[in-house]
Amino acid sequence: MADTIPGKKTILIVDDNAFIVKMLQKKLESREFRVITAYDGESGITRALEEIPDLIILDIEMPGINGFETCERLKSGSRTENIPIIIFTSKDMGDDFDKAREKRADWYIIKPVSDEHLFSVIGKLI
Repeated sequence: MADTIPGKKTILIVDDNAFIVKMLQKKLESREFRVITAYDGESGITRALEEIPDLIILDIEMPGINGFETCERLKSGSRTENIPIIIFTSKDMGDDFDKAREKRADWYIIKPVSDEHLFSVIGKLI
């Protein structure tokens, strides 16, 4: 397990878009969060099990297993079931929102999002 600063919350970003990952990482680190990253669902699950983050920000459309399956697997695991998950997607579809709830995601945010809204949601979840 990586070294952590006591009291510093860890957020795992799982998204296949490197630009989105870097943008989110910069914003989160500016607010003193420790950020870890993964670029697909399988790697995201592995990182979550290794690090047990305080929160996961998860894209839907990724290579391999998608965000819905990733979310379902994380919420089904005894070590990761209580980690809050934000689905962070550009898909503004009602059925995707319903599917995210079915997979036990804690929040659904549509890209792009204002910093104010993003940090408000994070604050509610951790």
